[in-house]
Amino acid sequence: MSLQGREACFLPLVLDELPDSLKEKAKIELCETEEAVRDGLQKMKKLIKEKSVLTCTDDNFLMMFLRSKKFNVSKAFEQLKSYSYQRHVWMNYYGFIFADKVMPAIHNNICGILPKRDQEGRAIIFFRACKYSPDICEPDNVLRALQLLIHFALKFPATQVSGVALISDAKVESLHTLQLAFRYVKVSLPSLHALPARFQSVNIINTNVFVRTCFAIVRHLIPSKLVGRVTFHGSNENALLEDFDASLLPTEFGGTMGSLENVPKDYYIKKVEEFIPILHASNHYFKRKDTVPFPDS
Repeated sequence: MSLQGREACFLPLVLDELPDSLKEKAKIELCETEEAVRDGLQKMKKLIKEKSVLTCTDDNFLMMFLRSKKFNVSKAFEQLKSYSYQRHVWMNYYGFIFADKVMPAIHNNICGILPKRDQEGRAIIFFRACKYSPDICEPDNVLRALQLLIHFALKFPATQVSGVALISDAKVESLHTLQLAFRYVKVSLPSLHALPARFQSVNIINTNVFVRTCFAIVRHLIPSKLVGRVTFHGSNENALLEDFDASLLPTEFGGTMGSLENVPKDYYIKKVEEFIPILHASNHYFKRKDTVPFPDS
């Protein structure tokens, strides 16, 4: 059902505290109670110590995994182990996330996060490989920018509870677009299961037979639950309005927010830049002896 005409007050992206509506949502959908939080954190820390997992044990960090798995401690711990291993394996990505490398991809709207959360409280992240050019940055720095944005969104309890809605533009405008897309498939898709993110919807626009065929080939790399949440849209500019209010979307996605080129990024750019050294500093939790070397600053 279209959302147009529905009166709604959409939550902002930057939301440090859970509003009452999302507290109730967490209780109903995730079985989150004070007891579940207390016991879940205690059991997670006990397992981390017993299994000698190299990871962060901060409560806010562990809550991402507990919420992701609806406070099923065994599943949350298994995901935490996978995440810890991925951070080790891909240290060459996480270890080189620096503002001068990744921010050009965000400033040029290759990827980014929209100002408001959708009607479910989900953070809306977009990825437009078609806008990539090697004059902007290297392909790997776009992937680093995406990792940065997902981790930034996940630091907010509202995102942990409500999840993420991803919009991806599959238009192919150059060989550089294909280069970036294939790099994304090779590097990012296999690690999706380890991210403590509830990907509630994935909307792929401007699809064609080639895109659908490629998806059929790589779908085995994507968690089966997520495959069922992928929706393909053609070039219909109003396709996303069945799932998103027009006011939430830029004109590039059929909305009324205005062009991405003109939408101010003040609502999150500074906070993302401030988050970069925090994410970079967290690498020390996941380093093994055979971890590739990377700069400390």
